Amino acid sequence: MMNVLKLGRIILAADELGLAQCLNLVSKIGARIYAVKIHNLFDLHGPKVIKQLRDAGARRIWVDAKLHDIPNTVKLRAAAIAKSEADILTVHASGGVDMMRAAKEGAPNMKIYAITVLTSLDDEQVKNIYGKTSALEQVLYLASMAGTAGLNGLVCSSREVGTLGPIFEHMDRVVPGVRSAGKDAGDQKRIDTPAAAIKAGATHLVVGRQITQAVNPLAALNEIEMEVAVAESEMEGGKSE
Repeated sequence: MMNVLKLGRIILAADELGLAQCLNLVSKIGARIYAVKIHNLFDLHGPKVIKQLRDAGARRIWVDAKLHDIPNTVKLRAAAIAKSEADILTVHASGGVDMMRAAKEGAPNMKIYAITVLTSLDDEQVKNIYGKTSALEQVLYLASMAGTAGLNGLVCSSREVGTLGPIFEHMDRVVPGVRSAGKDAGDQKRIDTPAAAIKAGATHLVVGRQITQAVNPLAALNEIEMEVAVAESEMEGGKSE
């Protein structure tokens, strides 16, 4: 059997889970995944939820705050979140280089990931919002600013990650909006399968409802991990040819 846990690429999006549900799920899969991503649980329960998740078995906790404000406000909020001892924090790259640098100053011991273009937006919406011709054009622009700011990672769709990889290989490249073939897309627009995202250059995959709403979450995680492992094996095989 291939080693499906080789890189621990999966990040659990704990959206729509109550605290007890989340802690129960993390107690079962926390050691197998890269991180647990939360937002409303942090809003509802405050910093204490970080320790609860860690005690339940989470290796890392990502507070998906998506900060976007003037630099000083972001610095203060990042510093406040950092006191919880969470591991990862998100900011919107569209806030600009100074704002992203302020987040790093506020939370120097956390990984800071830059949100580029939300995966719930299609190209037409991106054009209307940003005035760019495509999501890829806007993602590249925002990723460049995040790189200048010295952030640790980029969040983008599978459609853009392949272009980002060679340019930002020193940064984590995190792809949400992934689900196995045939699974409900929900409110996501720019989506892909786990295997396709890995082959395109993703370092980590954010998976939510395919696991959290599954009748058997462990079986759902196994399915995704196997897809990732097969993709990694095919990539390794391609390199050796």
